[in-house]
Amino acid sequence: MPLLYFFETSVEHGGMPPKDLYKLWAEHAKSSCKWNDEQFMKYSFKVAGERTVVGVISVESPGVLDTCFDDFPLPQALGDQIHTRFTPLRQYEGFASDVSERAGIDAKYEEEKVVSKEGILYLLTFTVEYDPAMTQNDLLQVWAEEGRAALKAKKSGVVLDLWKVVAERKVIAVVCVENPAEADRMSLDLPIMKKMGDRVHVECKSIRPIEKWFEDLKSLQNGQ
Repeated sequence: MPLLYFFETSVEHGGMPPKDLYKLWAEHAKSSCKWNDEQFMKYSFKVAGERTVVGVISVESPGVLDTCFDDFPLPQALGDQIHTRFTPLRQYEGFASDVSERAGIDAKYEEEKVVSKEGILYLLTFTVEYDPAMTQNDLLQVWAEEGRAALKAKKSGVVLDLWKVVAERKVIAVVCVENPAEADRMSLDLPIMKKMGDRVHVECKSIRPIEKWFEDLKSLQNGQ
């Protein structure tokens, strides 16, 4: 069974001339695009304004993580100036089905087809704390309602895709909206925010597809 991992790769600036760094970035982005074509890389994004790439990969075993990026240009050239973290994931549809079953709700979710549309992309990370006033069943009921709403948003294209972090009360989502206000409204309207908002922490990053970054890098290399 393929395993999913969220990755975050950051690059330190070691005094390399900008054009040389742009060239390396371009080669790295090109490799990421190739991985997209080969379906190892499910998603790859550049974090806007940061020397950071994030995404989701699908591999056959955890051991692949030890070498999967070794052939990429940035690690080969910069070595210890590259830092990558991997977080194990599961597709959100499976998690939503599990919590619904535990909550006594008859709901099964199949993986939704990704709906692509133009817009502003944000990477949202939701971390949910336990509320001492809630029983575990109360929490499961909220999670089940949240799952139904989140997957409805995925079906509409507002949520590009989302995943549950394995063994943690954490969800990672990529959303596509027309403007920043829409992202704020969406996060406030989620069932889990309405019912236990003070226990939910959200981190937001502005992201863009690696292919768009690749096009910019080619222009920067040419001095445009």
